[in-house]
Parts: sequence; C-alpha cells; structure tokens
Amino acid sequence: MDELAAILGPGGRLARAFPGYEHRPQQLEMARAIADAVEDRAPLLVEAGTGTGKTLAYLVPAVLSKKRVIVSTASKNLQEQLVAKDLPLLAGIIGRPFTSAVLKGVSNYVCLRKYAEGGGLDLGDVDGDHIEKISAWLGRTVRGDRAELATVPEDAPAWRQVTTSSEARLGAGCPFFERCFVTKARRDAAQADVIVVNHHLFFADATLRADAGTAVLPDHDVVIFDEAHALEDVATEHFGAQVSTARLAALARDAERALGHPVEDVSARADALFLALRRHLPAPPGPGRISAPDDLFGGERREAWFRLDTALEALVAHAARRADDDEVCAAVARRAASVRSDLATVAEAPGRHVRWVELDGRFVHLHASPVEIAPLLRQRVLDRVGTVVLTSATLTVAGRFDFARARLGLDERAQELAVASPFDYPTQSMLYLPRDLPLPDEPGFGDAVVERMATLVDLTHGRALLLFTSWRALRHAAPTLRARLPYRVLVQGEAPRGALLAAFRDDIASVLLATSSFWEGVDVPGEALSRVVVDKLPFQPPDDPLAAARAVRLAERGEDPFTAHHLPRAAIALKQAFGRLIRRRDDRGIVAVLDARIVTRLYGRDLLATLPPAARTSSFEQVRRWWQRDGSGTPSA
Repeated sequence: MDELAAILGPGGRLARAFPGYEHRPQQLEMARAIADAVEDRAPLLVEAGTGTGKTLAYLVPAVLSKKRVIVSTASKNLQEQLVAKDLPLLAGIIGRPFTSAVLKGVSNYVCLRKYAEGGGLDLGDVDGDHIEKISAWLGRTVRGDRAELATVPEDAPAWRQVTTSSEARLGAGCPFFERCFVTKARRDAAQADVIVVNHHLFFADATLRADAGTAVLPDHDVVIFDEAHALEDVATEHFGAQVSTARLAALARDAERALGHPVEDVSARADALFLALRRHLPAPPGPGRISAPDDLFGGERREAWFRLDTALEALVAHAARRADDDEVCAAVARRAASVRSDLATVAEAPGRHVRWVELDGRFVHLHASPVEIAPLLRQRVLDRVGTVVLTSATLTVAGRFDFARARLGLDERAQELAVASPFDYPTQSMLYLPRDLPLPDEPGFGDAVVERMATLVDLTHGRALLLFTSWRALRHAAPTLRARLPYRVLVQGEAPRGALLAAFRDDIASVLLATSSFWEGVDVPGEALSRVVVDKLPFQPPDDPLAAARAVRLAERGEDPFTAHHLPRAAIALKQAFGRLIRRRDDRGIVAVLDARIVTRLYGRDLLATLPPAARTSSFEQVRRWWQRDGSGTPSA
C-alpha cells in the first residue's frame, strides 16, 4: 500500500485512529493528484465537491512532500480550523515529524507599541469593558492574535487602539520589536514546514516581492490555494492602488505624533479633495463599487489633488530629515511616499487599469485596479513558485475548467481534476425553479419574489437563508417579510456578520436576509438551514466598473463578454449559494431560484449543468410534498 493510501485509505491510519472515520475514494484520488503535481512541479486545478474531505486531501501530500508549503485560504475561519484542528490531527498519525505555523496580516495582532501609547485616539466611542478584557488577555496570550479573544467583537472600536497596519509597523527600529507578536509569528513561519496564511496576506507578499524586492513570507516550494475561486478578486485588490480617507487620516495622526506638531496641510487638503470628489460622485444604492467618472480628477478636483500632493511631498521631506535618528519618522516618510504614489496612480489611471470608488459611511475609498489579472498572476505567482495547486468546491462551469484557466493565467501545463461530492443530492435536496413569476425586468417582480419567499419560508417554518443580488432588493424585501413572517428576521447590515450567523445558528426558526458576501463562507449544517432562496440570477450589475472594463477588453479581442465572463461568474456564484444548503450526509433541504430565466433562456442550461444533481421541479405543490416526506421518501407523520 502506498503512503497516501496507508493514511487515507480503507483501514488506514485515519480509520484506525477514528472509529467513525469514513473512507472517501475522492479524497484519496485528489491527494494522489496533488502528490504528482508536487513531484512534477506542475500547476493543478482541483474541484472537490462538498464533503470530499479536501482539507486532508491536500494537507497529507503537503506534509509528505518534505517541501516548504504555503496553504492559503480565503477566510481566517478556515485558517483557524487548519491550525487548531486539522494539522494537530495529522501530527499524531502521519508517521513523521513536521512543523506548522499560522501567519496573518499585521492588523490581526495586538501592537505592543500602540498599547503602550494608549492608541492616541479619542476614547469616546470605545467600550471600556472591551479595553479591560484586552488588557487582561494580553497578560496571558502567547500569539497576540485577536481571534483568540471572542468576547471582544472583531469590529469593536477598542481594537483600533491596540492594532496597527503593515504600513504603520516600524519593524526592527521599534522598541518592542523583539517582544512583538508579529515578529514572533514571522519567525515561527520561517522555521515551519507548513505555513497557513490567507489570500490577502499571500498577495500582499507577492506585491512586495514584485515592487520592492522584499517579502513577508519565507521562500517556499509549493503553494496550495484553498477556496481558489476567490483568487481573482483578491489579486485584483492587491495588484492595484488604493487610497482612502481612513488611510490619509491615520497617516496624518501618526505623523503628528511622530513630528510633535499637527500636519494641518495634509489633513485639510485631504478633506478638501475628498469633499470635492464626493460632490462629483453619484449616490450609490448601498455599499459596493461605483464607476468613477472619466473627469473624476478634472477641474477643481485636479487642483485639489495637486495641493494634497504638494503637502504629502513636504511631509516626506520633513519626516525624512529626521529619519536617521527616529524610526517612527522614517516610517512616516515611507508611508507618505506610498500614499502619494498610489494617489497618482488612481488619479491618472494607467491604460491597463480601471478606476472605481467605494463609499462606506463617512469613508471614501478610491481604487485603480488592473483590468486583466492573468498576466500578473503568471508573472508573480505561477512562474515564481515550483508547484501551485488551486482547489475549491466551485471551479468548473458546466463541468469545464475553461473559465478558471483563463482568469487565473494557467497554460497547457496545468492539470485538471474534478472529484464529485459523496452526498446524495437527488435524495437530500430539491431545486425549485418556478415559471409563474414575472421576469426581473417586468413590473411586479420584486413584490412577487417577496411573496413567494414568504410562502417558501412558511413551508419550512423559518430555517431559511434568503439571498439577494442587490441592496435595493434586500431593503425592499426586509420590512414586508418582517411584517409577514412569525419568525425572527435577521438582516445584513443591522449587526456584524459574525453576530448575524451566530444568531441564525442558535435560533432554529430564524430567517437571514443577505447580499453577495453571504453567498459563500456560510457553514450552517443541520436543521437551522433547510431553505436557500435566491431572488435573481447573480449576474454582475452592468454598471460594475471592473465587470464593464473586462467586458470591453474581451470584446476588443473578439470574444463575447456574456459567455466568456458574465455567465461563468454567475454560474460559480449560484453554485456557491447552493453549497450553503447541504453540508453533511444528514442535511436535507430546498434551494429555490426565483428567476425564471434559468429555465426559459438557453443559457440556463449551463447554469443548471453547473449545479449539483438535485431533484428539480417548477411546481410548488411538488416542493411541498417533497418537504413533507422524510429522507426515505415516506410521508412524515
């Protein structure tokens, strides 16, 4: 028996260590493909359906390879699972010693310098109880990772008092450097065989390597991207430029502390620029991207940018004069130069970039993003790392990897493997596709969707995740559903994401209304989630600046933007939504897509071919009868 089978196969070490362990042929097939890719130094795409055990399928060959491996995930939650559960499990059974470490972005760790300084922020919005809990925890923590302190919410203002950013970190010149939690985490990572990071940190490192010749992560032979469907969006963010009101305010605040006097020119001129920009931007319907007008930096706004640029140039010079004797001033000079450069990139928007804006409450974020990410991924990742493995439950469209290959810059060397989920979808799930509702562009669609949602939620007595493709649709539905349903209705935006999901899990009959950020990464196994309802097919809005720019680029190359870009993205998003429902073998439930185009348009065949093979119907009566039967097909008592 080969080494992989000795661990993952029938009667292997995992099976002997855990009496309830279930051998999955798909898991072993995936592990062998990854081992071959590492041996051949070739890229590999693996779609692993929910329940295949893909985490162990990539960790086992990673450890056995005797190479340094980076495992990159899309979420901190999966990072924690890998370090707290999966890697310790392997350490006891794999049969050879190995070391592992977790590494997160700087802002995830308490900054001892900021804590000693008291943060320098107004304490008016900070909960004193949170500060006390952080202080008590600091006396006993080893990692300083704020994820350890669950009693202080991740979005609590108190964290701003005691954390810093990668930009503001002083490095070796900091008096707390040797005691610093970031220093310790990076040193641990430098000695580890398996290093667990998230996509944002990985691409921040890739950007540093390309632009500055420095690195955050140690050199590595293999990188395994879990949740690889998210790579394009994360890489787009890091390979572009971004300037925000929050970034400039933090720079001005830290510069004032370092220099001993206010930097009024920077603060005032930044305020003037962003006020002028806000006046020139359309009001968005909710959080998200809006296109920047071509003349965003024209007229008075251009003059305001020049005035801010002059102030930043002066700040760089002033701080640099004191840099030799003061590391804090050196850091301020570097940050001011970086902000100045990024602001110029955003203002001038080079030809291969698209400019867009996010308005988030009182904050404004300006972005310049590369239209095409594939060439940058090839240059900065695929050509640099020996082996790259990309895995997710959602990489194929209608059974093909073509879209992922094109978007991620993979050439003919990349191998492919799709392993099916072991779940019995035809028995465990029903896909409801009504034909009797108005189409999305017809009058009455929104009201009809809300009424049908209420009917479906009544059938399952709550226990439903209702997913919307826009904030406008969510806001239209929320008050009606609250008035109509006798269940607790939770609405995205009314509480932090983590708090909403905790309440949804704890209250079995509750209903959660959410937009795009909840279409993936929601793991609610069991009866708390028995219904997923999608209001409309998840095509990107035609005015989304990145989608529009990429559509233009495809059209210039003679490709159809709809079939090459919009349809595949919608298919993967829809598969992600379906994936919220069935998380284990005893789950059972209904997915409803209330957009009749999925059954009336030709392209609907590709969307349906991408989804798991659930039982399908357009009849609500059949849905009702299916739900009222138990898992064996027998009517419930």
